[in-house]
Amino acid sequence: MSEEKEEVWRCRISRTSRGAIFKAKRWFYATFYRKDIPEDIKEKSRRNWIRLARALIEKINEEGVSDWGATLAIYYKKVDGVFTPIRAEVNAFEIRDTKSFTVYPAEETETEE
Repeated sequence: MSEEKEEVWRCRISRTSRGAIFKAKRWFYATFYRKDIPEDIKEKSRRNWIRLARALIEKINEEGVSDWGATLAIYYKKVDGVFTPIRAEVNAFEIRDTKSFTVYPAEETETEE
């Protein structure tokens, strides 16, 4: 069984933690569920992804941060081509308005000559 080094996938800040998981889902399927990958490897990777996604959703709901902004990092290995998650780190940020104001453009005072 050949083991590769630990890799990491990170997403930029998302509007919600759920949105960060959605970005990760898109990354996973684009990377590990391509046409050129054998069906048995795709299925093993998919099962590992589902287990990780379920754990992520349960934890963000438990922590009460599903509607908070977040970044997500997934640490994984590809063991014989199979996606094998090691851990995921969620950084949640409470995004709230701190100050709100309106700006209007200044009226032009130029005159034609």
